[in-house]
Amino acid sequence: MSWRHFLKRRRALAASFVLACFALVTGRKISEYSAPPDREKKCDFIFPDDPRNEKFTTLIVKPPAHAISLDKQGGFINDASCLNKTPIYGVVKVHSVDDVRSSLEFARANHLTVSIAGQRHSMGGQSFSGNALVLDMRGLNQVNLDRYRKVAHVQAGATWAQIQQLIDKEGLAVQAMQSINVFTVGGSLSVNAHGIAHRPGPVAPTVLSIRIMLANGQVMDASPNENAELFRLALGGYGLFGVILDADLQLVDNEVYSLETRDLDYRDFPAYYRTHIADDDRIGLMYGRLSVSPMSYLREAAIHIYRKTYFNGPIPPIEPPTHDRLDRFVINFSKTGGFGRWVRWTLEKHFGPKLHSCLSRNQATVQKEGCLVSRNEEMNDSMAYLRNQLKDTDILQEYFIPQDRMAEFVDGLRSIVKQDGSNLLNVTIRAVHKDTITALPYATQDMFAFVLYFNQKLNKEQSSKLQKTTVDLIDLVTSLSGTFYLPYQLYYSPDQLRRAYPEIDAFFLLKKQYDPDGLFSNKFYEKYGE
Repeated sequence: MSWRHFLKRRRALAASFVLACFALVTGRKISEYSAPPDREKKCDFIFPDDPRNEKFTTLIVKPPAHAISLDKQGGFINDASCLNKTPIYGVVKVHSVDDVRSSLEFARANHLTVSIAGQRHSMGGQSFSGNALVLDMRGLNQVNLDRYRKVAHVQAGATWAQIQQLIDKEGLAVQAMQSINVFTVGGSLSVNAHGIAHRPGPVAPTVLSIRIMLANGQVMDASPNENAELFRLALGGYGLFGVILDADLQLVDNEVYSLETRDLDYRDFPAYYRTHIADDDRIGLMYGRLSVSPMSYLREAAIHIYRKTYFNGPIPPIEPPTHDRLDRFVINFSKTGGFGRWVRWTLEKHFGPKLHSCLSRNQATVQKEGCLVSRNEEMNDSMAYLRNQLKDTDILQEYFIPQDRMAEFVDGLRSIVKQDGSNLLNVTIRAVHKDTITALPYATQDMFAFVLYFNQKLNKEQSSKLQKTTVDLIDLVTSLSGTFYLPYQLYYSPDQLRRAYPEIDAFFLLKKQYDPDGLFSNKFYEKYGE
């Protein structure tokens, strides 16, 4: 064998080895980015630092007059942010109204505060407080349907997915909810949630009545016409006025929509919405997205429109999603940098409709439609692909901007995120109408809601970056006569809170009237209300 041939063979073997290693690493990354979680995420990192969260207090308590089911005593609790590890007295698994009443009696007798929790997807400790007795409401989850009145009677621990499974068979649909259906109804009412149903926008207008247990154990009915003040305070009240037990929700007919997507410059979005969507009763759902690709960063927009269309025959039942692994890989790959975000935006822009859960042609008689979806199918999304095995956390924020000031907000957002170095993965745009129902309205006029989705590692450096981004964005938003959503991280100052919500002091004053002993609490109230 010649020396030259030997070297050539060595280079070929080296190249093969490099390619094999690259394929191995790539395969591992693909598997890592697409795999669902195989265990609960470890959330021991705390930000901001708080020595009180490192250990819990041992209390000597009086035994309860009525038995309570402590699912967990002592230890810690956290929320979806993975940043709010907090010591608690214990967790009560609630299965009945009597469980709630007994728990409140026990807490009053032992001078414990009470916090109310569902899925704990609020990200600033709004569903617990230090050394509190936490009521896990998810066992109080019965759903009943009045088909004639199109009303769902729902206990607070039921999820929107449970409601959908029941009402879909009856040809009915939810009017308003979050884009994800895993949340509990009680939690959604407590934050006055909203989603892609731009009419009515927030969930509050769809609530006919609620039953709520006050701190003294009294159960009160509340509606726009009965105990109206309590009704206004409890919707968007973050569990500070009592325990919502159940609610009557107004439903609508399930419908079939034709999905249309329009690409446009972000500065043209408000005019397009006013001209083509705002007054068109044929449009049942809508949302927009802003590009996070480096090639068109926060400049290109897509608007997704769901227009009512004729459909002959029974509407097919809702089906589970089919692209979890692919969706999970794409969103996780976009966390790695500009190239990943370009890939994701390109796939969404050019192939999104092809991956959508459209009705098949043998189910639809309208051959000209590109993609037909039912209202229930489009609102039936657990977003399971957001759950993963990565050692990081995904953080939501939300800002409400007067529609005619959208371009100013987007320009400021682009500048702030680039300057602060935060990892912004997604921007969704929704429409919300002026809130005349709740005591803490986030929509003080017709607004666009910008849902921001950030990713960060569980370390102080990246947490500090996102904290600065939050503070900077709130200053921007309030300068534009906008507001920010309160179920997220508590990085804002009391002054920023009062600029966005001038009603907050009156809200806290009424909290003391309804709950004079301060039985109900959470980390939001501990920081801003006490």
